[in-house]
Amino acid sequence: MSNEEIVLPALSQELINKLDKLFPHKCPLLTDEDRVIWYKSGQRHVIDYLQQTYDEQLQQDIVTKQV
Repeated sequence: MSNEEIVLPALSQELINKLDKLFPHKCPLLTDEDRVIWYKSGQRHVIDYLQQTYDEQLQQDIVTKQV
Protein backbone atom coordinates (compact mmCIF):
# COMPACT_ATOMS: atom_id res chain seq x y z
CA MET A 1 0.00 0.00 0.00
CA SER A 2 1.32 3.43 -0.88
CA ASN A 3 1.55 6.44 1.40
CA GLU A 4 -1.36 8.14 -0.36
CA GLU A 5 -4.14 9.30 1.92
CA ILE A 6 -7.25 7.16 1.64
CA VAL A 7 -10.28 9.40 1.23
CA LEU A 8 -13.62 7.90 2.19
CA PRO A 9 -16.86 8.95 0.48
CA ALA A 10 -19.23 11.19 2.39
CA LEU A 11 -20.68 9.33 5.36
CA SER A 12 -24.09 9.61 6.98
CA GLN A 13 -24.80 9.79 10.69
CA GLU A 14 -27.78 7.49 10.07
CA LEU A 15 -25.48 4.71 8.86
CA ILE A 16 -23.10 5.18 11.77
CA ASN A 17 -26.00 5.13 14.26
CA LYS A 18 -27.32 1.85 12.83
CA LEU A 19 -23.86 0.27 12.95
CA ASP A 20 -23.46 1.55 16.51
CA LYS A 21 -26.64 -0.29 17.50
CA LEU A 22 -25.48 -3.49 15.78
CA PHE A 23 -21.99 -3.35 17.32
CA PRO A 24 -22.25 -1.37 20.58
CA HIS A 25 -19.47 -0.60 23.03
CA LYS A 26 -19.58 -3.38 25.58
CA CYS A 27 -17.18 -5.15 27.87
CA PRO A 28 -16.20 -8.71 26.98
CA LEU A 29 -17.48 -11.58 29.07
CA LEU A 30 -15.04 -13.48 31.25
CA THR A 31 -15.96 -16.58 29.25
CA ASP A 32 -15.11 -15.01 25.86
CA GLU A 33 -12.10 -16.46 24.10
CA ASP A 34 -9.25 -14.14 23.09
CA ARG A 35 -10.09 -14.37 19.39
CA VAL A 36 -13.72 -13.41 20.03
CA ILE A 37 -12.59 -10.38 22.02
CA TRP A 38 -10.17 -9.32 19.27
CA TYR A 39 -12.82 -9.82 16.60
CA LYS A 40 -15.45 -7.77 18.44
CA SER A 41 -12.87 -5.11 19.24
CA GLY A 42 -12.06 -4.84 15.54
CA GLN A 43 -15.74 -4.48 14.65
CA ARG A 44 -16.12 -1.68 17.16
CA HIS A 45 -12.95 0.04 16.01
CA VAL A 46 -14.42 0.40 12.51
CA ILE A 47 -17.50 2.22 13.86
CA ASP A 48 -15.32 4.51 15.99
CA TYR A 49 -13.18 5.25 12.92
CA LEU A 50 -16.24 6.03 10.79
CA GLN A 51 -17.60 8.37 13.48
CA GLN A 52 -14.27 10.17 13.70
CA THR A 53 -14.14 10.48 9.89
CA TYR A 54 -17.72 11.76 9.80
CA ASP A 55 -16.89 14.40 12.43
CA GLU A 56 -13.89 15.49 10.33
CA GLN A 57 -16.08 15.65 7.22
CA LEU A 58 -18.49 17.89 9.12
CA GLN A 59 -15.66 20.24 10.08
CA GLN A 60 -14.43 20.35 6.47
CA ASP A 61 -17.96 20.94 5.13
CA ILE A 62 -17.83 17.71 3.09
CA VAL A 63 -21.13 16.64 4.65
CA THR A 64 -23.87 18.56 6.40
CA LYS A 65 -25.27 17.61 9.77
CA GLN A 66 -28.53 15.73 9.51
CA VAL A 67 -31.19 16.79 11.96
